[in-house]
Amino acid sequence: MRGRLLFVAPILACVTLAGCAGGPASSAPHRASPAPSTSGPAGSPGNPQVFSCSEESFFPGSMPQMPKPGDLAVGPLVIISGKAVANSDPAGFGKQGSYKIPFFVPRGSTVTVTIDPPARGHVVIDNPHAPHGVTAATYRPCANVTGFFAQGFAFTNGQIRGCVPLEVRVGGQARVQRVTLSLFAGSCAA
Repeated sequence: MRGRLLFVAPILACVTLAGCAGGPASSAPHRASPAPSTSGPAGSPGNPQVFSCSEESFFPGSMPQMPKPGDLAVGPLVIISGKAVANSDPAGFGKQGSYKIPFFVPRGSTVTVTIDPPARGHVVIDNPHAPHGVTAATYRPCANVTGFFAQGFAFTNGQIRGCVPLEVRVGGQARVQRVTLSLFAGSCAA
């Protein structure tokens, strides 16, 4: 009987602690927190879609230093190639109207990105882990490994270029930072 318990104990620990999802498990203690009040469908400004460690992607080898020239940093959020896309050829970033623009959020940070009006009606955050494009998303990276969120932006009205105003909120802070991301549209008024 004791031998059987020794065999079952690691399986129970895996299920209990990490969910055996195959992703890195955090060694930090988890605290119960009150559920945030939400309003609206998942992925809307009142109920942002949450992307966490299991939705992160990883480079083979080590993660390059962020931000790099051409990246757009807003607090801890780094929009990879966020400055460079303003004057780039859209063909290098995806199909017409749907572009790969990954996000890097350092370990220990949580960032919520919301598409502000008037762009909210014609562009969405496009992430392979969301069933549909969203207009607000919260990014919670892994606690013990550094990666990035492989995602992008997609125009929903046939547009291929445009200025996308974003609201960035770090953690639970009340302060909001606003930035305009130019998707192949040159200089955008902030």
